[in-house]
Amino acid sequence: MIKEVRGIYFSPSGSTKQLISSLSSKISKEMDEMCVSDIKWELNDIIANPIKEAKTFNEESIVVFGVPVFAGRVPSPCIPMIKKLKADNTLAIAVVSYGNSTYGDALYELNSLLEDQGFKVISAGAFVSNHSMFGKVAKGRPDAKDHEILNKYANLCANKLKRFASTDIQELKAKPAPLKIKGSMPTKPPMKMPIRPSASKKCVKCGLCASVCPTGAININDPTKVDASKCVACTTCISICPNGARGFFGPIAGASGIAFEKLCSKRKEPEWFI
Repeated sequence: MIKEVRGIYFSPSGSTKQLISSLSSKISKEMDEMCVSDIKWELNDIIANPIKEAKTFNEESIVVFGVPVFAGRVPSPCIPMIKKLKADNTLAIAVVSYGNSTYGDALYELNSLLEDQGFKVISAGAFVSNHSMFGKVAKGRPDAKDHEILNKYANLCANKLKRFASTDIQELKAKPAPLKIKGSMPTKPPMKMPIRPSASKKCVKCGLCASVCPTGAININDPTKVDASKCVACTTCISICPNGARGFFGPIAGASGIAFEKLCSKRKEPEWFI
């Protein structure tokens, strides 16, 4: 019987955390109705607490795994961490958040990575949030309409989960059918971002950004120095800086922002596969 709902997320800007927290909480409350004891739910931030050792989940857990989309892909720092997870009849939900452009192959990739680790993915969804690099794109999202849709999605997921977790008898448990998710498994290396965060004159070299950078791209002794070969432009350093000293600066970033705003001005709605 299900005993916990575990939300696991990689959320540099905080948008994916908000999404996974809300979804995990709602599913937990829905699943409570069919269980004798209260279902607990908790969140795992894999930027603050990276997955460094193998971790196994069993059939008493439901895992809701969320990542932002980076150029149509799962963020590269997440992949080795996902490969440390092992599942034994564990039901899962795969979720990506993206900035109103396209989620590309990211949702398909995340679903495949989780299935490779033994998870039974019963649903996958792509939700729009404020773009982390170009803040004017999808500003204010997720909004009231998005949250209404998220509630509907959570209810659908919970109802499907109940069908697969309603018995302790293994032979009587139904097996989830494969999801028909848009996209394919990427075969090429992730695209290198042409722009990346840098420090302004406000930087006091406290080193906080370097301590949380998931790829170790920022020099701990001089945070104004960034290893371009490691940086994936995830924006963790921007979100954590107490002085607002980091961002996307310069003419290339400015021009890219203007072009992106025009290209991605039309509102896109959440999509899911269940």
